[in-house]
Amino acid sequence: MRTNRFINRRLGLTAILLVLGVVLGFGAPGLGNGRLFVIVAKSESDMNFVRVFDAAKTEAEAFGDRMVLVGGKGKAHFRIQDEEVRNVLDQKPNGLAISVLHSRFLAENSFKLVRAAEVPVVTFDSDFTEEYQSLRAGYIGTDNVELGRELARQTQRLRPEGGMVAIMTGGLDDTNLNDRIRGVIEQFDFDAPESRWTLLSRSPIPCRDNYDEALRQLKALLDDGSVNVIISVGWWAQMADGYEVLVKRYRRSMSRADKILAFAGAHPTQRKLFAKRLSHVNIGLDFEAMGRLAYKNLSALADGGTVPPRTFTPMRIYSQDCLYTPAR
Repeated sequence: MRTNRFINRRLGLTAILLVLGVVLGFGAPGLGNGRLFVIVAKSESDMNFVRVFDAAKTEAEAFGDRMVLVGGKGKAHFRIQDEEVRNVLDQKPNGLAISVLHSRFLAENSFKLVRAAEVPVVTFDSDFTEEYQSLRAGYIGTDNVELGRELARQTQRLRPEGGMVAIMTGGLDDTNLNDRIRGVIEQFDFDAPESRWTLLSRSPIPCRDNYDEALRQLKALLDDGSVNVIISVGWWAQMADGYEVLVKRYRRSMSRADKILAFAGAHPTQRKLFAKRLSHVNIGLDFEAMGRLAYKNLSALADGGTVPPRTFTPMRIYSQDCLYTPAR
């Protein structure tokens, strides 16, 4: 009898512990006791990378895994990104997804440690340059060369007579931005004898991810009578506080296609400006798809599987002729 009471008491204690485990999250799926994966952003302050992380985190937690976001706050810088990679390795992650700021610097510094630790890697949004692509298993994101081509195609449709093209960019070392610029240049084919298009000599013009600087650059280009097309391979000027006030002054030129404004990105702020006819073209990127696929691919690699070398996510094209009679 005493033996039965002892067994019953042990069983009761076990049941209580199991209940507590469920309440406190011990072993429960989605509460951070599975594998650890990392999203390495260009900057944690960039809301697009937060969108990637949120989608990846939701996907990871559904399978009992954890996802963390690193990259440093404030303005993006490759040295900060490199240091964030070094620091997160202390947590012994099962994989990391990175949007690359400076391929060579990462390869010669933190990624030596990543490779030594045998941490699986995918890139998203911004890939390693070709000579360093052996550092990752696969890339996930927009076909950036094709995005650049599409920005140029939409411009050619709206202004078939040709003209002077200015290209605005963020940083000169960003692989994804340079790929977009390459697509723009390839589509216009500036050097072809029959080309109607000329590239502004100081293009690409970098703002270093500074919204206010991008707006100042945009104003100078809008005031330059020789420039007919302004293509920004990112969102910077449109995210500055003064964009709407500035561009409204040039609505007559925009309505005649004397000035064409085309931007990569279709953030809600950008779509509102587009709806007000304050840009001709916006091309949206699917950051949520990048996040979901980043988790899916890292999970496969952590399980010993393989992933495609490139997985392209969709683009959404917003394009209008802006032809209307401006308010006097």
